[in-house]
Amino acid sequence: MEQFNKQYYSISEVAEIFKVKTSKLRYWETQFPHLMPKRRSSGIRKYTPEDIEKIKVLIQLIDEKGLTIEGAKQAINHRGEAKNINTPLINQLTEIRQFLQGLREDLGE
Repeated sequence: MEQFNKQYYSISEVAEIFKVKTSKLRYWETQFPHLMPKRRSSGIRKYTPEDIEKIKVLIQLIDEKGLTIEGAKQAINHRGEAKNINTPLINQLTEIRQFLQGLREDLGE
């Protein structure tokens, strides 16, 4: 992971880090409520290292994995939800059921 030494970065610095246009970052702010850089009284955006990490996730989801904006929103929302602790057990039981159904079909023929 890249080390960020400064407390705040300008939008042009962040755009340069990720090789994207500043307009893309401004658009993402309108689409992703969790991405809200601080603003000076003059309206100039100041991105923290935490904001940059959020953008990094968006770059991975949208530009690298090819998700749409809506798909990225869903992926981000699902990351925060609690996982069902029984998922491994459910998967194992599903496999057993499929095996038994296949065995039943083989015996019936």
